[in-house]
Amino acid sequence: MSIQAKNLKVIRKSLGCTQSIMSGILKVGFRTYVRYEAGERDAPVQVLVKISKLGNISLERLLGSQIDKNDIFPVQKTYKDLSSDEVSVVNFKEGLVIFKNPSRQELITLEDSERKILTLFRKMSPQFQKKCIFSMGEIVESEKGLRSRGKKRKGQKIFQK
Repeated sequence: MSIQAKNLKVIRKSLGCTQSIMSGILKVGFRTYVRYEAGERDAPVQVLVKISKLGNISLERLLGSQIDKNDIFPVQKTYKDLSSDEVSVVNFKEGLVIFKNPSRQELITLEDSERKILTLFRKMSPQFQKKCIFSMGEIVESEKGLRSRGKKRKGQKIFQK
């Protein structure tokens, strides 16, 4: 089975869809979709674009690398009117774009590890999200303290990229 076929199955299952429902969403025949997922037939670009949007992953990632369920965070709501977004600040060196009165809030990640952390975080309950933020804050503060002293305490590690 190809990477693409495996990824289609992972996305479908992450969305909680049957093959029949997925074929309906994509507006392709049931047998056609089954063949995409089995790797017996290549999906056209239009279908691949829809699937990547449903799974909220890039088309490059869908086609090029194996994904798992923790890479998928389905789009919760479709926004039809995006024309009102005006750019306020752009800084390409820092990778920063700020919009005036954005119609939606999104965080764009730069690396796979950032995307995975964000996807896992969004799948947590609000209670666990608060605990996670608190724990991450403690880790950052601990690391800052260790760096300022230039040494580590016994049993602690400094995480480096």
